Amino acid sequence: MLKEKLKRIWFVMVLSVFFMSGCAVATTTPSTASQTTAEPTVISVQTDNSGTTENITPSPNPSETLNVTADDQDGDGIPDVVEKTYGTNPYLADTDGDGVYDKTDEKPVFAENPIKETSTTPLPITITDARVEDNATADHLEITMKNTGSSDLSGFDVYFTITDHVTGAAEAYYVVFAGLTLPAGASATVHFDNDATQANHYYGNMNGLYGTSANGLTFDVLLHAAGYQPISFTVEKAQGTAEVAD
Repeated sequence: MLKEKLKRIWFVMVLSVFFMSGCAVATTTPSTASQTTAEPTVISVQTDNSGTTENITPSPNPSETLNVTADDQDGDGIPDVVEKTYGTNPYLADTDGDGVYDKTDEKPVFAENPIKETSTTPLPITITDARVEDNATADHLEITMKNTGSSDLSGFDVYFTITDHVTGAAEAYYVVFAGLTLPAGASATVHFDNDATQANHYYGNMNGLYGTSANGLTFDVLLHAAGYQPISFTVEKAQGTAEVAD
């Protein structure tokens, strides 16, 4: 009797091992899913009229969506009447050009200088005129430059600061001269007057120091073209009535 029970127990154990082995063979080990870090979005932008492009990585800010309305022409979430109080440009969501919309920018009229050029090749540009008043149209910053080199130039950008002689207040702006190509031997005048529908016209902040201070102002300008050492120059605005194109 005992032998029979032992045989049955032995038989059950053998069957258990058999089925367990079969299940082990049939079961696949789940693979560990690999996790990848998303790469920054890279977009191509046209840098001149020749159709050449360069890749840039947009700033992570701003994350908001622009919503243009009659009361908010740049769509940055700040009504035009409030932009005047803030000292920002109602026509431009990023007044200082640092890649952050005014509504979330802690310093909306003071950009850090993003020009980090390592080339020591002299920029073949001569500044033939630079003024901030007595312009043909309403007063604004304008710069006339001549290409003294033997090849076309493009990829221009500029960084400039404005300092009030009396209060010491300072602003800083960065502007990319999109669409500007200067042929060898040619001259061009760039205007900061908000009439961006015209060639070589860019945004200028009428609500900043230039448009609101009657004190003398100093413009320290750094002009750059890709692959060349930047050049710097100064433009003075005399004391008098504040005036700027709007």
